[in-house]
Amino acid sequence: MGGMPVRGKASRALGAIPGMGGAKLLGRLSNGPTGTSFQAELNGELYVLRLDKPGAASLGLNRRNEYRVARRVADAGLAPEPTYADPGNGIYLRRFLPGRSWTVSDLRNTRNLERLAGLLDKLHGLTPEGDPYDPLAAARRYSVQIDSDESRTVLAQAERLMRNIGEDGSRQALCHNDLVCQNILEREPLTLIDWEYAGVGDPYFDLAVVVQHHELDAGLAIGFLDSYLGRRSESAEQEHLFMQCEFYACLLKLWNLRVA
Repeated sequence: MGGMPVRGKASRALGAIPGMGGAKLLGRLSNGPTGTSFQAELNGELYVLRLDKPGAASLGLNRRNEYRVARRVADAGLAPEPTYADPGNGIYLRRFLPGRSWTVSDLRNTRNLERLAGLLDKLHGLTPEGDPYDPLAAARRYSVQIDSDESRTVLAQAERLMRNIGEDGSRQALCHNDLVCQNILEREPLTLIDWEYAGVGDPYFDLAVVVQHHELDAGLAIGFLDSYLGRRSESAEQEHLFMQCEFYACLLKLWNLRVA
């Protein structure tokens, strides 16, 4: 998609949303593998408009589930309010919240990790809402789409790890499942954005994304887990986290191969 055609499509989509007829499209905020986002303004209020790219569905994204979860976490004060969704046409509108996205350096600060652990404890304590999130199914989907010896080798490792993780019997909770630093918004209170992978699953997967994606060392990882649990973690709990980290490393490798 070129810049001007996408912007024109965004302007038309924005104008067709009920109540947004007089809105102005401002600058582009992001352009990722699954969608393009723009900032919009109406009567002094700022919004984020996201348009799906054609490949979003093939990557397993469930936009109806996303909207359902986003409403739940917004009601709990953990995320910006979604204001409109047209999943069939790949259109999503939410309130824009001022704030700075975190960087890797923010996640190497123990006080920040404590704040994030507290936020995740609140999220995982909500009544589970949304469809189940199956990261192994995502890994299998990416591997089939890549269809290479490398992807099959990585998938075999992911399947072995998940068999071991599955024996843990961890509780299921509403999870974000994409806790990269860009999705953590520095403001008061700390807020999470971009809930497109959210669903019910193992809360340790959320912790593992934070640890593995940003290459936190073992000391920071265990401190993060201790803060999340509100006590000193046991060896089995630490092992569970680190197995999920290994699994996430496989999933991330498959994702990178898939979108390359």
